[in-house]
Amino acid sequence: MQIFLLIILSVLLAVVIVILRTKLIIIKRISASLFKGVTKERNATADILRLSRKVIASRSKEKEFLPYFIKYTVRSLKANGGAILLCGEDDAFIGCAVSGTFPPLKEVSPQIESQLLAREKRHTEFMRGFKTKFTTQNLKKLCGAKGFAFFDNEAPESFPERFINEAPFSLMAPIKIDEKIYGCIIVTSKGEFDAHSLSRNDGVYLIRLAEIASLCLEVIKAFRKRQEHEYQLQAAREEGMTQVSSGIIHNIGNAITIAKLAVNSLIDNFNVKPEDRPENFILKSIIPRMEEELAKDNLDNFIKNDPQGKEYFSAMKELLSHIGENAGESSVMLKSMSDKLFHISEIIELQQRFMGELGTENMTQLKTVIESSVTIFDESFNKRGFKIDTDLDDKVPEVLVDSSMLTQVFINFIKNSIEAMRSENDKTKKYALNISLKTEERDDKNYAVIKISDNGPGIPNKIKEKMFDFGFSTKKNKNSSSRGIGLHFCMDSVKKYGGFIDIDTEVGKGSCFTIYIPVN
Repeated sequence: MQIFLLIILSVLLAVVIVILRTKLIIIKRISASLFKGVTKERNATADILRLSRKVIASRSKEKEFLPYFIKYTVRSLKANGGAILLCGEDDAFIGCAVSGTFPPLKEVSPQIESQLLAREKRHTEFMRGFKTKFTTQNLKKLCGAKGFAFFDNEAPESFPERFINEAPFSLMAPIKIDEKIYGCIIVTSKGEFDAHSLSRNDGVYLIRLAEIASLCLEVIKAFRKRQEHEYQLQAAREEGMTQVSSGIIHNIGNAITIAKLAVNSLIDNFNVKPEDRPENFILKSIIPRMEEELAKDNLDNFIKNDPQGKEYFSAMKELLSHIGENAGESSVMLKSMSDKLFHISEIIELQQRFMGELGTENMTQLKTVIESSVTIFDESFNKRGFKIDTDLDDKVPEVLVDSSMLTQVFINFIKNSIEAMRSENDKTKKYALNISLKTEERDDKNYAVIKISDNGPGIPNKIKEKMFDFGFSTKKNKNSSSRGIGLHFCMDSVKKYGGFIDIDTEVGKGSCFTIYIPVN
């Protein structure tokens, strides 16, 4: 009996050992399979990242990444062919790129089909932009919770009937960006005995590839957006420089015009025939006759009784008065010409300083920068009859800034105020711009505070909320070249130095922009 029990126990123990060994083998195989799958996915991630890096380096659009991606997917899954479709505006998919021997997605003749199957590049060109009958709703329905769809000897809904001839096995999965379907990836195989046939097991791997592609597309799009942002900001800086240069040239032109008018007036004053000059008439006509009468001892009688002599004193008085007036006018003209030449010299010096300090940060007196900005645009105020008042405290401490950049900032606000007042064009209103500079303590910090206020039309709240956003402009619908970057550039420039900008505005009463720049 004991021997029998021992035999039974031995058998049970052997069975337990076999079961445990079997489980260990299965676990080991599963672990190896998982490790192999993870390794495969890691390698795929590295490969796809390399592809995206190539696209970023070449400054291509994100859509240029997809042809590389579908080629990699076809090769990685050992499929015969594949295609990328992109989601259109009406949720219908549009052809983007083809790889390998992928069947046409629209009905074509057998001859054309054979040409397309044999020529991948031509097939991509043929298919790009083609609107299919396949929609995002079809894709969601087919993929369901699995996240992919597998077709065994059947064609996906709305695909051509001949599709199955070249692709008895096919897999598809969505490519998503921000949880929205951006595109669809399809891979196919023929199922020939000496080639790999796609199966459901490949679906999970295809999902992973699509997820990696989605992440890469997001990175590429973000990079493109940032690149475009930087380009637009650079364009804004250059536009600001152009505005400064245009303002300078405009002021020089106006000053030269006024100087030319003064010169012409002086020429007119002095360009009189010698015999017609009043001083010559006195010297050559009146004084010689009086000397002649004096020699005869008849001067007293001549002036008192002679009809001609009686007029001499009043004539000399009138002629001398005219000479004095001419001298006064000439003096005013010379002063005006001197002022304008000084103004031209000042503007040229300002331009040289502006270009010399461009991109250079120095300890800067903000009063000087504001005065320079006003000088550049003072002719714009004079021309339109706008009044400008400044109240600039010269005791405000210096700040470490790029004075040329801040000149652009102040010019931007001044220019916007001029345009706002000009657009309202209320002839009953006396338009004025006020600029002040002072020091103010706020949140335990000292700031240089610049206020630029006008009595123009003011800014509606819906515009006020967006006016510093990149790309926002109220002028885009008015045949304007504005890109909506100027105020965004101003905000960025002020933020660079730890400052900020406040707006106080009321429709019909005007606007006040307050710029805060920290001072040590």
